[in-house]
Amino acid sequence: MNISQIQMLAEGYLLPVALWLVMFSMGVGLLPRDFARIFESSRAFILGTGSMILLVPAVGTALALAFGPTPALTVGLILLATCPGGILSNLLTNLARGNVALSVSMSLFVSVIYIFTVPFTSSLALRIVYGESQALAIPMMDAVQGIMMVTVVPIAVGMICRLIVPTFALRVEPTIKTVSTIVLVLVFAMIVAQQWDVLRSSAGVILAIVVAMNVVNVGIALLVSRLGGLDRGERIAVVMEHIVRQEGTAIFVAVNLLGRSDMSLPMIVNTVLGMVIGIPAVAWLRTRFERENAEQQSLSTKAMETNI
Repeated sequence: MNISQIQMLAEGYLLPVALWLVMFSMGVGLLPRDFARIFESSRAFILGTGSMILLVPAVGTALALAFGPTPALTVGLILLATCPGGILSNLLTNLARGNVALSVSMSLFVSVIYIFTVPFTSSLALRIVYGESQALAIPMMDAVQGIMMVTVVPIAVGMICRLIVPTFALRVEPTIKTVSTIVLVLVFAMIVAQQWDVLRSSAGVILAIVVAMNVVNVGIALLVSRLGGLDRGERIAVVMEHIVRQEGTAIFVAVNLLGRSDMSLPMIVNTVLGMVIGIPAVAWLRTRFERENAEQQSLSTKAMETNI
C-alpha cells in the first residue's frame, strides 16, 4: 500500500467512521431531558454560550490572521477558533465536581449552531486568507449534508438506541468510545506523518498560537464567570468548555471538505495540548474541592460540639 492509498484510507474512511462512532457514543449518553437542561442555569448558559459563539472565535481569528505562518495553517487556526466545546468537557467537568448539566447544555447548543455555520465560516475564512480569486469553492448544501451525516445522524441513532435497547447501548458505549479514540489517534498520526515537513517547519509558531488561544480562552471564561457572578460549579463548566474543543468535526471539514490535511494540524496540536492542560486542571480542582469539603465538615463538627 503506497502513501496515497494510506492517505485515502485515513481521510476518506477512518476519519469519518471514527467521528461517526464518537458522535454515536455521545448520543447514547443523552436523553431527551438533557435538552431541557438548556433552560436551567440560564444566566451561566447565556454567558458561556455567548462567549463560545462570539468572543472566543473573534479573538482566535485575530490571533490566526496576525500570526498564522502560512495561509493553510491560518485557515486551520480559524477553524480551531470556531470549534465548539467537546464532549470530553462534560466528563472533565464531572471529574472536577462542576455543573455537568450546564456543561452538557452548552456543548449541545453550541454544537448544533456549529453544524450549520461551519460551512459559511470555512468559506469566509478561505476568502479572507486566500482572497476572492484563490478561494476554494465549497458547495454549501453538500457541506452541511456531509457534516450532518457524521454529527446529527449518529447522535440521533445513539439516542434512539438508548431509548429502544438501553441495556445494550450502555454496555457497548465504553467499547465504542475506546475504538473510536484509537482510530482517531491513528488517523491523527497518519496526518502528522504525511504533513511532517509542514509541522516541523511551523511547529513552534503553531504551538505558540495554540497556547495563546487557550490562555486567552481561559481568561475569557474566568472573566465572564466573574462578571456574571457564577458559582464554583458553573465556573468549572464554563472553563472546561473553553479548554476542551470538538476538534474532530473541524478536522473532518479541513480534510474531507476542503481537501487540505495541513489545515488540520492546529486542531491536532490543540487536542494534545487540551489534554496536557485539562487533566492537571481537573486534578487540582478535584483536590481543592475535597479540601474545601473537609474544611466545611470540620467547621460544622466544631459548631455542633460548641452548641452541645
